[in-house]
Amino acid sequence: MPCVSVVVLGYNGRGYVEQCLDSVLDQDFGSPYEVLFVDNASNDGTAEAAERFDGVRVERMPANLGYCGGNNAGFGLAQAPLVVFLNQDTVVHRCWLRELVAAVESDDAIKAAHANVVHPWNAEYEAKERIAAIGAVYAPELSRLGFVDYRSLVTDAPVVDTLSLSGVSVIIKRDIVEDIGGYVFDPDMFAYGEDVDLALRLRGRGHQVVVATRAVVYHDHTLDDKPSLRSFAKAVRIIRNRLLAFWKNSDGPEAAALSAIVLAGAPFNSGQFGLPAWKKALYFALLLPPTLVAAVRAGMEAPKYAARRRVVLANRRLKRGWLLRALLSDRSRLMTPS
Repeated sequence: MPCVSVVVLGYNGRGYVEQCLDSVLDQDFGSPYEVLFVDNASNDGTAEAAERFDGVRVERMPANLGYCGGNNAGFGLAQAPLVVFLNQDTVVHRCWLRELVAAVESDDAIKAAHANVVHPWNAEYEAKERIAAIGAVYAPELSRLGFVDYRSLVTDAPVVDTLSLSGVSVIIKRDIVEDIGGYVFDPDMFAYGEDVDLALRLRGRGHQVVVATRAVVYHDHTLDDKPSLRSFAKAVRIIRNRLLAFWKNSDGPEAAALSAIVLAGAPFNSGQFGLPAWKKALYFALLLPPTLVAAVRAGMEAPKYAARRRVVLANRRLKRGWLLRALLSDRSRLMTPS
């Protein structure tokens, strides 16, 4: 029986498969682990490429179930008490799995962790060092305006407390899932914002989530900088799901305040991705229309999430208002169990 399962989600990622799986199989992890490749009905040979790897179990989905559906299916198929979710467009350091597991096993209160995620705009990305320590920590975190802020941390600690999780590479203890509603990723979100929702559900129950600072992942993520209907729809989905994640995990005046913050902050997301100043200004303007559409869509689609929201709020262990306080303070450690 493996002690940890690694679920790699694939969708039309033929160009990523070899590097990703090569690195996942080449880990300095001393215990048995399984690698499960869940293919979301790719049509470019992604699944066939994955099937050529010994030690990788490939499961083909009947349709594109999105990030949420595909990873939830992978969770159901995984065998181990610890489950890792990994994007296909990644290369991982040789100590990545060891450090992820060490992070969640370092304290019983820690139920999930995400990796040190290095992006193309970070200096360490080009070399993709897999043996030596890289000496840098990058941690996606929620900003005071509710969007994901790609931060550089100065720390030697192996784990750092966080308010959010990055779905690029996240580990969770299987036995905690029933405690947070019986699902890992919200099945109605399809993609984007589901990792924030997961983190907030865990935090609201009084559990700790952390950054595993030594578990390094190189993520080939860049901004879709060509205006199109596709990029517009993607921006709407991201902002809509962010609104719904905060709404699911708050109520009353807190929910109203968080919604206002997320809507006001959405265009400022343009400050990420290492863009020059003129592009930041351009994308700020371009994000205004999808923000308005996302607000309408979130209101229209909220009834689909209402039942799961009731469960979240009924089971919350932290005092009402914890999320707003944590977000505005920019310090997730300020949560206080009731």
